Amino acid sequence: MLTVVRRKNRGDVLTISGIVTLPDGTRKRIQRRASTDDWHLANEEASVLATRYLKEAWHGPVKGSRRLGEAIVSYLEAKDRSEGTKQRLRRIVEALRADESFDPPLSQVDQDLVTRLRDQMLRHNPAPATVLREIIVPLRAVVEHAAKKRRWCDPVSFTVPEIVEGRTAFLLPDQAERLIEHSADHLKPLVTFLIATGCRLSEAFSLDWAEDVRLEDGIAIVWADATKSGTRRNVNLPPRAVSALRGLEHRTGPVFRTPAGVPYVTSRRRGFGGQIKTGWNAAVRRADLDPELTPHDCRHTYASWHYAVHKDPLWLMVEGGWSSLKLVERYAHLVGKEHVEAINEFLGVTYA
Repeated sequence: MLTVVRRKNRGDVLTISGIVTLPDGTRKRIQRRASTDDWHLANEEASVLATRYLKEAWHGPVKGSRRLGEAIVSYLEAKDRSEGTKQRLRRIVEALRADESFDPPLSQVDQDLVTRLRDQMLRHNPAPATVLREIIVPLRAVVEHAAKKRRWCDPVSFTVPEIVEGRTAFLLPDQAERLIEHSADHLKPLVTFLIATGCRLSEAFSLDWAEDVRLEDGIAIVWADATKSGTRRNVNLPPRAVSALRGLEHRTGPVFRTPAGVPYVTSRRRGFGGQIKTGWNAAVRRADLDPELTPHDCRHTYASWHYAVHKDPLWLMVEGGWSSLKLVERYAHLVGKEHVEAINEFLGVTYA
């Protein structure tokens, strides 16, 4: 029997709980938040819920009645997914659990759920591209799997937010030199490395001397669990990057460390840029650069320089770890040919 209780310690929310005994004698324990704060409607919902479980025991689940959580598990078990996909789905599950164990049936996975998750998971007024990447894309993949592979529900169409391409911030060679010059001593090698290789902060923080760096070959390996795409990438180290790494005093453990010699946190749940925010902002201010500049703009700098020198978007896509040519198109023509000589001088390389 299912009953409705008001949980005082949870803001007076109504919870449906109890046990439903199925025709074969098995007992199914239920505990979930009611979808309403009205006492009478919540009791009606409890009766409908008990009836639904009994009908499903006789006739099988109604299409769309299986839960989103079950569909996520099925999607992850169907084939190996990238670390980025797993992490995004994990954050969605955590957001659902934080909402009084709310786990909607697939029939209720719609635009309203996207809005609800957006408000719970993301900062105020998130960029449309963030909503698309963090919520809509993983939800759409799960529902498509549930509809096409498992026949658990009907397909769902989400409204994709319009994404307006913003200004791509990058540095010219003389600005990059000023930024490095005005960085704190412990940040100089890191900033140099980011500009010269295009690595993300997460990728730089993941590097280990013994397993990932070969200075003699000019290569660093970023493993699949540290990349956004979930695929391993060999990073070519130009002479400027090699020199920066050789200047580090230690040769064991994580390559980049805090001023106290402690490794940076590599969990995505803790973020990356915030760990160098104070030192970064101070360097930007002292170098008299745009205060809106972020560590990720070092990656934009690398990409715009790479295209200016090589004029080869496919090479840039592969070497920088972008997933499509469309993503690297934004870097074409940002930096003119008049800067190529200074770029090569900064990197310490010579191209025929």
